[in-house]
Amino acid sequence: MRFIHMLNRTVVFFGLIFMILPAEAASTAKTERLNFIQQSFNKTEQNSRLWQNGWFSIFTGVTVLNGIAYTQTEGSHNRYDRATGFTTSLLGAADMLLNPMQTHNYAGQLAAMPDDNEEQQQAKLLQAEAWLSAAASRERYERSFTSHALSTLVNGLAGLAVAYDDKRPDDGWMTFISGVIASEVKIYTAPTQMMQAEEDYNNGNYRQAAANSAAQRWQVAAFGPVLAVQYRF
Repeated sequence: MRFIHMLNRTVVFFGLIFMILPAEAASTAKTERLNFIQQSFNKTEQNSRLWQNGWFSIFTGVTVLNGIAYTQTEGSHNRYDRATGFTTSLLGAADMLLNPMQTHNYAGQLAAMPDDNEEQQQAKLLQAEAWLSAAASRERYERSFTSHALSTLVNGLAGLAVAYDDKRPDDGWMTFISGVIASEVKIYTAPTQMMQAEEDYNNGNYRQAAANSAAQRWQVAAFGPVLAVQYRF
């Protein structure tokens, strides 16, 4: 009888062990995934904020300057050019306002979410995955063909408007080229880390990626109407 009693205890003990171990493993994996997403947001937070606020400030500043210049400029051609510049820069500011880069917001919002129990951890992980997807999608859009095409279209229409204003093709070309250059600089200085983070996460590489992910190389800052861009090799 004593042997059977001990055997039952042993079976119960190992049964509890086998129940606890998978739960602990699942909890550890969940924590690792949350840590990876949080670290990914944190690493891109500064660049995301600088890029978003910097370009919005630039477009807004140029819009204001063109508006002021329009009221102070003499000559129909110059006023027409200022009106065209006002319109294109206003569209740029509106795009930054309506379709912003929000990785820097996600970093703080995710860190503020509670994770004291299993339910909170699960809810936090689901929200983290949704924000990771949203951040990667925004970066992907910025580098997409659609983004390049819209930039070319808006600047092309602005150039045509100037060119057909009393037959000024040279001024039209200058308007088009300068606008495209500014737009392409905006596109190619945008953060891209969350696209890579999403790929690593979906491939299950979040442990190694969290340990080895590199610091953001592009640094973008705005000081009034001046844009400063730095690339760390």
